[in-house]
Amino acid sequence: MYLNAEGQNLTEFPLLNGFYSEISVFNNMIEDIPESLWGQSELKVLNLSANKIKYISDGLANLTKLEMIDLGHNEISEIPAAIGSLAHLWSYLYIHSNNITQLPDELTQLSRLEYLNISQNKLEKLPKDIGMMTSLKELKAEGNRITALPDTLCQLHHMVELHLAGNKIKALPKNFSNLSRLRCLHLNNNSIADIPIGNIEMTEIHLRNNLITVIPQEIKALTKLRKLDLRGNHIRTIPKEILDLKYLERLDLRWNRIDVVPLWVRELKEQGCLVWV
Repeated sequence: MYLNAEGQNLTEFPLLNGFYSEISVFNNMIEDIPESLWGQSELKVLNLSANKIKYISDGLANLTKLEMIDLGHNEISEIPAAIGSLAHLWSYLYIHSNNITQLPDELTQLSRLEYLNISQNKLEKLPKDIGMMTSLKELKAEGNRITALPDTLCQLHHMVELHLAGNKIKALPKNFSNLSRLRCLHLNNNSIADIPIGNIEMTEIHLRNNLITVIPQEIKALTKLRKLDLRGNHIRTIPKEILDLKYLERLDLRWNRIDVVPLWVRELKEQGCLVWV
């Protein structure tokens, strides 16, 4: 059965009659979760997003068949260690837009999870053993207070998209190139000084508003690159190796310190690349 109670201005959780495979109470004003919810042993999809929920109990561990859970846009300050018991959670875990300051170590036990969104919280770090989440394909941790990334991040060999914009990150881990399947890297509004060039599958690099001074000649190795956003850095020159990026569709170098725009930039535009300098 499917219970859909979305957008009904509910202040209390609806009465549960029987067992459900999906429950959604998206976009209400619910503050408290009844204990009866944790008895829904057949539940696979749970959407509690956009309410006023402050607390998630350890009863969460009873939802052993859960495949997706959305806790986003609430007022939650702590995720229980019980989250690590959800062995079948593989599709999505949304806990973005809350008041979370720290994630439990048990989160890293979710080895089947493919998508994790922890953006817009108050996190200062990622779990040190995040590399145990070996199925992750997309990680969103934007708009937090993260200053450094754990080395184990580089063990996430299935990672395709990494979103870390709006933090306080100064450098990437030394083995960052181990993320061999990475295609999209979003690092706008951090304190990064170097452009990563070892992830040759990347199609998008977003490094707007960082501390980059040089575009390395080795950037030509990123032959699949389509979008390169370096707006708002401290770059003075543009290496001609950019011309080797035959699939480049957009190059944004606005608000840098470029002294002279080289004539060959015209060739880049003739290749169909949208160039902003």
